[in-house]
Amino acid sequence: MATLKIDDKEYETDDLPENVQVKVSRMKEIQGQINGLNMQSQELQTVFQAYVNSIKEDLDPADELVE
Repeated sequence: MATLKIDDKEYETDDLPENVQVKVSRMKEIQGQINGLNMQSQELQTVFQAYVNSIKEDLDPADELVE
């Protein structure tokens, strides 16, 4: 059985009123969306940094081969 902890008090979710169970379910959905957005943000930051690194390499003459 799943539990919900609020203010150091635990509740069995199956014992909660139906309207509260609906809210708990929605909270879980929202937390999943937040987790997905956080992952997307981290991925975008990685891609952004890759562009920064690529620009640095393109602009840094020290990295060019001199013949």
